[in-house]
Amino acid sequence: MSRGKVPAIISSMMSLESDDTPMHIGVLLRFQIPANASSTFMADLAADFRRQSDVVFPWNSRLLGRWVIKTQWQECQSVDLSHHFRQIGLPAPGGERELGVLVSRLHSQLLDMERPPWECFLIEGLEGNGFALYIKVHRALLDVAGGAEVLYTFLAQSKGDSEVTPPWHCCIDADSINDVPQIEAWEDPVAAATGLGKAITRLVGAGIRRDRTLAVPYRAPRTALNGPVNRQRRFATQRYDQKTVSELTRKLGGCDDTVTLLYLCGSALRRFLKEFNALPDEPLVAAVPQSRVYLSDFSLAFVSLASDEADPLARYAAVDKSYRAALAHLADVAPELRMAYSLAASAPFIASQAAGAQPWMPAMFNLSFINMPGPIGKRYLAGAELVALHNLSLLMPGTALAVTSNYYDDAVSIGLIGARDTLPHLQRVAVYMGLALEQLEASI
Repeated sequence: MSRGKVPAIISSMMSLESDDTPMHIGVLLRFQIPANASSTFMADLAADFRRQSDVVFPWNSRLLGRWVIKTQWQECQSVDLSHHFRQIGLPAPGGERELGVLVSRLHSQLLDMERPPWECFLIEGLEGNGFALYIKVHRALLDVAGGAEVLYTFLAQSKGDSEVTPPWHCCIDADSINDVPQIEAWEDPVAAATGLGKAITRLVGAGIRRDRTLAVPYRAPRTALNGPVNRQRRFATQRYDQKTVSELTRKLGGCDDTVTLLYLCGSALRRFLKEFNALPDEPLVAAVPQSRVYLSDFSLAFVSLASDEADPLARYAAVDKSYRAALAHLADVAPELRMAYSLAASAPFIASQAAGAQPWMPAMFNLSFINMPGPIGKRYLAGAELVALHNLSLLMPGTALAVTSNYYDDAVSIGLIGARDTLPHLQRVAVYMGLALEQLEASI
C-alpha cells in the first residue's frame, strides 16, 4: 500500500545517495547484563525479539523510486524478520577495539533497498559481562518515524520492567507519512522576503570580504577531510562528563555546550592535520544542522573551528563568536524560509554532484557536526542497564568525516564516522578530542 511521496528535501538529499555515500545512519547501544541474570539471558533476549515478528509502521515500509518526482513509501504486507534482525558474537576478549571493528564493518554494508531500510544486530560477548545493540536505518525512515527518539523509545524506564519490546514494535508518530511539521502561515510575507534577501546578501558579502566570524559555505579550505569517500567506514567514540563540559562552557562564556564540543573537534583536527604537515592556513568549517527531528524543517549553520589559532583560549573565543554569528544570521531568516535558504546554499553542491564536478568544486565545508537527542533518565532492556550510546552519522560526497553528539546519563557521547581509506587513523582524532578537553581545563 502506498503511503505517499517523500518530502522534497529528503528526495534532494537522496539524489546524492550512491554505493559510496549511502544515506543510512546508526546507533550503538551498550548494556550491562544484571549480576543476577541467568546463564541463558542472551538467548532468552534474542528469542523474545524473534518471537515478536509483527513489524509496525514505519518499520514495515520500503522506498520506491529514487528521484524527487517519484520517490514514495510503500508498506510491505510481510517482513522477513530473519533478514532484519541478527545475533552476533564478538571474539574474545570483546573489548572496545573488537566492538569498533565490528560496528565499522556493519556500518559499511549497504541496506537492501528492496526491503524496509533497517537492520538490527544483537552483539554478545562484550568484556565485563556486557552486550550491545547496533541499529542501522535509512535517514529518510527517521523522518517518518518521528525522529531519532525511535531508536531508543523501545527501552524501559525502570529496571524492574522485564517486558521486552523490540525496536520494530515502536513508533513515535503513527500518523500518515505525508504529515510533516507545519510552519505557521507567514504573518508578513514582505518582511520575510526582505529578511531572506538580507541574509543572502550578508552571506555573499562575508565571502567576498573573507569574514573570519561569519563562516561561509564554499570558503572552507580543501584538506584530507574533503578527500574521496568510498563505501568502507571507520568508527570511533569518545565520552565526556556532562558537568565538566557545561562548567567549561560557563567559565568561558560560551553560547552553549555545542561551542565547547565544536572547539574540541577543531582542536583535535588541528593536531591531527599538523602531524601530516597538512594543516591549512584558513580555519576549518563545520556544517551544523539545527533541526534534530525532521529533515523537512532543517536549517544549516556554518561555523569556523578556528583551527588556525594556536592559543586554546583564543581559539575557543573565535569558535564561540562564529557560532553566535551563525545563529544570529539564521535568526534573521523567517522560519518558513529557512529550509529554502539552506537548500539554496546547498544547490551548487548538489548540482556539482549531478554533473560529476565535485572534485573541482570548492569545499562547501570540512566536516558535519550533529547534535542528536538522547533519552532522559536511565533506560533498560530486560533489566539490563543502558550504559552508553553512540550515534553513527552519514557521510556526504567529498566530506570524509561526520561527528555526532548526544547526552545520556550525565555523559556526552561522541560518535565519529569517517571514510576508511581517506581517514585511516580516525581513532587518533577521538583521542585528541580527549586531550583537547584536558588542555582546555588546564588553560583556565
